[in-house]
Amino acid sequence: MSAFEDEMRQAMASHDDEAPRAEDLLRSLEQASPPRRLAGWYAPLAVAAAVVVVVAGSLGGVRLLGSQAAPMASHQPTPAASHQPTGRVAPLACPTRYAGQALWVPAKPAGVDGRARLVPTTTPRSALVCAYAGSNIAKQQAGWDLSGRRWLTGNLAGLAAQLSWKGRRLPGDHIACAGVGSAETRYLIGLRYSGGATVWVAGGDEADNCIPASNGEFTSISTIGPEATQAFRSGRWPARPPTACSGRLQDSGRLGEDKALVPAGVVSLTICAPKAHTVTSGYQALIRALNRLPVHPSIGYCSGAVGSGSFYQLLFSYAQGPMASVDITVGCHPEIENTDLQSASASTVMPIIQQLLKAT
Repeated sequence: MSAFEDEMRQAMASHDDEAPRAEDLLRSLEQASPPRRLAGWYAPLAVAAAVVVVVAGSLGGVRLLGSQAAPMASHQPTPAASHQPTGRVAPLACPTRYAGQALWVPAKPAGVDGRARLVPTTTPRSALVCAYAGSNIAKQQAGWDLSGRRWLTGNLAGLAAQLSWKGRRLPGDHIACAGVGSAETRYLIGLRYSGGATVWVAGGDEADNCIPASNGEFTSISTIGPEATQAFRSGRWPARPPTACSGRLQDSGRLGEDKALVPAGVVSLTICAPKAHTVTSGYQALIRALNRLPVHPSIGYCSGAVGSGSFYQLLFSYAQGPMASVDITVGCHPEIENTDLQSASASTVMPIIQQLLKAT
């Protein structure tokens, strides 16, 4: 039987992820009929038959998966085809319709704690982006048809680093929206991890840039729509944008901003006043002063007279994930706020900020 086993292993090597092991198939053959000696001319035919069954099943699965993709809407270019990842665990598949309204997911996180973060910090084994094209002013805001899909083949580690540090959206948090009517593409990002854990992340891209992201248990304060659009078009998750005073506000919002004005792990500071001043050292005293201040949950605005040149935006950058933003508006009460917290007075931190600005 050893020659039979060797031939079977070689014939099935190219389909190792889909096929059963040679030992398992041999055991099934032996159990299906009385033990008998296979003639030399019959053994290769048995191997070929077994492989044909496996390959036919694999090709049938590919045809079925391919039939789920519909042509893209005219405002969203159809991406080039990309191969689905291989592995012993079956890959995810795009739902044919976006069954609910914005931030619907087909299933809650499985095998991971979906309440702690948007996605795990671990790099996923595979990532599938599903697109559903529509309009944010359409009468029908549920049941949008699948308009395209894309397997991501690049920068999955960057995807994990960026999404896993997205800040939590708390009750009362609001994303400023101008109410612009426009085309909208909703996205589902399906992530599968070693061991079989899965996470679906819902997001969307439209003119207002105000659709947050959710895995069904954790909702982020910031959006992922522009990144999802880039990833859908290119097949790889985009690199994190550099910190800039003119950047999108949605790029900020870091996990932990509901616990401290400045979460731990800062590697640089950019002071927008309004010109950008980047500081790579000596900013630790400012962080300590900010985090010693008494804070309360943000109400989203301040009141009072605002003098000319009294606004400062502090952008704290990290090795991974989005930046943390702290706004200081002298003369407006409360004067300090980040995404989730506010503090009444900036009197103890303004001298430190002025020193840092002189040093740059």
